[in-house]
Amino acid sequence: MNYRLLITLLIAYSPMSAMFSHAEAGNLTGAWKGPQDLMINPEMPDNLNHALEGTILPTDYGVLSLDREKAQEVLSAVTAGSIGYAEKRVAEKLISAKTHHISPKDMIGFKQVRSIQIDARYGIFSYPYFNCRFKEADGKIFFEKTKGSQRKSGFMYQNSPESLIFLGGWSVNEDPQTTYGSENSVAGTVYKIGNNKAIMIFPTGENRVEIYELIK
Repeated sequence: MNYRLLITLLIAYSPMSAMFSHAEAGNLTGAWKGPQDLMINPEMPDNLNHALEGTILPTDYGVLSLDREKAQEVLSAVTAGSIGYAEKRVAEKLISAKTHHISPKDMIGFKQVRSIQIDARYGIFSYPYFNCRFKEADGKIFFEKTKGSQRKSGFMYQNSPESLIFLGGWSVNEDPQTTYGSENSVAGTVYKIGNNKAIMIFPTGENRVEIYELIK
């Protein structure tokens, strides 16, 4: 039995863990694949770059095409009295912020990332900034979160003039990085919302979404 994975999953589904630990908790696997209709008839939505057909798994079309809509839906379900309710306005500003032109190379120089995990049932769980980096690898821009208990890493692809697609995987602590299409596969969208600020959006469940807030 993979005890490390079992412990991670137990932490992920315990909403109280975030109250007593600085370790990042939550289901960060990107397992939610979007509405059933996008899974039954996996045609690439119009708001995704069709040049990436064959690169993006059809099961991720829902995650990527409905990212901000899903984030807003989950956030709107968080009510007064929920854990982390004071962070709701912060998350709203990030999700609804004006976006700017962006290219994968624009991400080089962003060095810190923090996770904001939103659960419609339990509340908002925010974490401090951890180190990350963007670098050139295999002719593309590669992102990796280098500190923190749960980490994502993967490549950036141009989606639209104002958005990128992140395709990668998640890992725990010092475990080897994982790749897109693996058991730990993750897909998300990236937006530049200021000269020194960007966000990644990862719907991670029917009632959950994670936001990465990146700064230089």
